[in-house]
Amino acid sequence: MYQDPISFVHRFSDDADREIAGFIAAQFAYGKIELFMGFLERLFGLMENGPVRFVEAGQWEGLKDLYYRFHKSRDLAMFFEVLRGILAEHGTFGAMFRSVYDGNTQEAIWRIREKYLPDTDKLLFFFPKRASTGAQKRWNMYLRWMVRKDAIDVGIWDYIDPADLTMPLDTHIYKIGKCVGWITSNTPSYRAARQVTEALKKYSPSDPLKYDFFLCHSVGISAGCRGKRTDKCKETCAVYDI
Repeated sequence: MYQDPISFVHRFSDDADREIAGFIAAQFAYGKIELFMGFLERLFGLMENGPVRFVEAGQWEGLKDLYYRFHKSRDLAMFFEVLRGILAEHGTFGAMFRSVYDGNTQEAIWRIREKYLPDTDKLLFFFPKRASTGAQKRWNMYLRWMVRKDAIDVGIWDYIDPADLTMPLDTHIYKIGKCVGWITSNTPSYRAARQVTEALKKYSPSDPLKYDFFLCHSVGISAGCRGKRTDKCKETCAVYDI
């Protein structure tokens, strides 16, 4: 788990800190793992008193030399300013999400943008617009962390049913889904994410995302799934016979 972004969530014991730490870690979990983990390490290094206090303080001077790929320091400051506004209004990130959630996580994500970034196209990467066809992988991963409860996921939000979550569709899950026939979509879209989720509900109707960490790390990363079924796959793929 130390090479997974959820490891940053487990550094904190307070639920409010875990919510903010999880959102930050999930939103910057893109690109090569060694690069975004290194960036997150530097970013969390600024939060000696915890993520909540860092956000509430609103002092972004420490971000001036930080950047990750196409997100520069000014983007980071704007990102944290949105979080600051959320905490000022609701107290916790979880309380905010609860206020926009009515049973549909995709709809809730869109409502957050409409409420906190209604008149700008900035930060679209973190807060997608309504009708976006993107898989919303990082948001769905964050929701998995907050809703499910096991040795990996912290499960501190009890107002969302794990059965209502959507699979975080990264390149590994997409390749696996295409290979075993769970996905018919030709692009890694939200539709594809839902197809994987529905396929996994056949094995666990109440908690389909319990397979996410195993599929991503054991089949996708460790076994090196390329998305095409070959005889060699029999030696390494745990889901070859599905």
